[in-house]
Amino acid sequence: MSLWSTLKSICSGLLRKLLTPNRRQEVLALLCREYADKLKDSRQYRLHAEQMRYKHFRDQLLRIADDEEKHAQWLKDRIIALGGEVSQISSTLEDGWNSWEDLRLDLKEEKRHEWDLRDQLPKVERVDADTADTLRRIFAEEKNHRALLTAMLMRSDPLAERPP
Repeated sequence: MSLWSTLKSICSGLLRKLLTPNRRQEVLALLCREYADKLKDSRQYRLHAEQMRYKHFRDQLLRIADDEEKHAQWLKDRIIALGGEVSQISSTLEDGWNSWEDLRLDLKEEKRHEWDLRDQLPKVERVDADTADTLRRIFAEEKNHRALLTAMLMRSDPLAERPP
């Protein structure tokens, strides 16, 4: 390789590093967003569980809420491990006009998380393998949540009134 091509290669690599945004900061921003979403989802599932007419639906939503809190803790651990800070979270919960609508909102939110994680995972893998593993574990458990929510939604009546 000539001196010119070697210098060009070195300068190109340095320029790329200078112009590329800090990927670690992007991953931290993603983790913080996901952390906030998991805490919101947990609170929302608990609210919806309180409003469920059927005990077995209530119990399933409470288990999912527990999982979401566990996922939030995993994300918090990764944020701290990557040198980030976890701030206080406040969010507005979505509440449907009946149980069917609550489940529909919950499933919609789970699907949004799936798309976000799937799109961001390759970027995370390049920055931190442990964080990518954590996101894969969350992704696998979230797949089960989507299946449970879909099954509950299919067994619910979209025209049912809220229980008294």
